[in-house]
Amino acid sequence: MPGTSIHQYDPIIGIWVKAEPRHIETFIENWERHRDVQAFCVYDLPPMLPRGGVIFLHAIKLNKLVAYAKYVGCEYGKGWYEYTVFHDDELWIEERERIWHAFGLFRLHTHDKNDFNNFWEAQMGVRGLFLMEDLQRSPTTISWHDLMKILQVFRPLGFSYKYLTSAQVKRLLELIGLNVEIEIEGIISPKVISELKQL
Repeated sequence: MPGTSIHQYDPIIGIWVKAEPRHIETFIENWERHRDVQAFCVYDLPPMLPRGGVIFLHAIKLNKLVAYAKYVGCEYGKGWYEYTVFHDDELWIEERERIWHAFGLFRLHTHDKNDFNNFWEAQMGVRGLFLMEDLQRSPTTISWHDLMKILQVFRPLGFSYKYLTSAQVKRLLELIGLNVEIEIEGIISPKVISELKQL
């Protein structure tokens, strides 16, 4: 109809997430050796994506996108509210130990328990985690200058991850040299069917 604008469906199907370079390397090595789901702990609420969504891993100190993976779920951390509001750390510590025993040694960013404890307690504590599989090194490392045009963020500060629409995911995948075939299946409980192939 004349004067009517039609908006293309562009759902959120991915995240861009920051991490220490050594943590990304540990995740990749874990996946290559054991082919088991990896648990990425976050200080924010865990991201919620359709299963099969695309995760882009950005190495903070290198300031480059260096790897990608598939999203398969998330969990909220217990005890964070009680610890930060009422200074009751009993449930919070129990949750730390549960996650370490459930996902370590080869499904977390570190194989060292003390290192994990320190990470858990930093920045007011871990609030949740998301799960990923099919971790791959990016065939091309992408600088922040190129990334910020797609992410529409001037500086990578103040947040741990950023949601990405289908169009942004496709642009990032093409930028790192992947042939993209993405299909979104379902509406109420959508699933992302993606075939990521190097060009």
